[in-house]
Amino acid sequence: MNPSAILISSIVVAAVTGGGVAFALRPAEAAPVTVSPEVQAALSRLDEQTKALRAAIDAVGAATASPTPATAERTSLPAVSDDQVAAAVERYLRQRGDGTPVDAATAAASAPRDVQAIYAELRGADFWQNSKLWRRAFEEGRMDEVIALFEEAVKNAPNDPDAHMQLASAYLSYLQMDQSKYPLSQKADAEFDKVLALDDKHWNARFSKAVSYTFWPDFLGKKPEAMKHFETLIQQQESMPPESQHAQTYLFLGNLLEQRGKSDEARAIWQKGARRHPDSDELKQKVGN
Repeated sequence: MNPSAILISSIVVAAVTGGGVAFALRPAEAAPVTVSPEVQAALSRLDEQTKALRAAIDAVGAATASPTPATAERTSLPAVSDDQVAAAVERYLRQRGDGTPVDAATAAASAPRDVQAIYAELRGADFWQNSKLWRRAFEEGRMDEVIALFEEAVKNAPNDPDAHMQLASAYLSYLQMDQSKYPLSQKADAEFDKVLALDDKHWNARFSKAVSYTFWPDFLGKKPEAMKHFETLIQQQESMPPESQHAQTYLFLGNLLEQRGKSDEARAIWQKGARRHPDSDELKQKVGN
């Protein structure tokens, strides 16, 4: 009920009840009472006020029960068909909020990218060299979809080392942007193992596995294992033509030895690497040349 109607009804009930109580308290056989003109006038005014209140209540009830002209006009509008709604939505999508038509370049830039296109862009794109590409996919909220495509590629080619390496790289890239995804480090490690099972001399897989272990917490005990992988890499590298990236193996192994207080052994490793890679500025700095 309308609050105004409740308030008015309360006033009327109080007035009528009060009058009824007053009359009920009069003795049944009391002698006729002479009413003064002032009392008579007050009773008349009360009667008029009561009638006015009743009229107000009736008016409020009528307003609540019957629609106003504006309401009646709205309810009489014809229904809008689905086709009309679709046409209106299409017109809205073709225009900005200010009515300016949207150009093709703006529409293309704002449209969600196809996940297959994102996947094709990221395949073979190392995070540390192409972080902008990975961060764009991450900011668009597409990383889970992209990871799923890398995983599907491995399922379709389980004996392809490159597919496993790309999946491991995708895991670590995601982890770089979202530290809460720490279980991905274990998944990446498992992919490195699969690559090494297919090719024990896969330099990138062993080096990536060893480097990732250097970032694992010490209580997991992975740093000694990282050192073993670096030592294996040095043995394998010395039977290959030298490549510039191989200098990093000596650098990392020496750093781990130095962290364990084995400064002499660390320096010997850096010197060995500097002789094989004389152009490495990092190794030159380590040996003091």
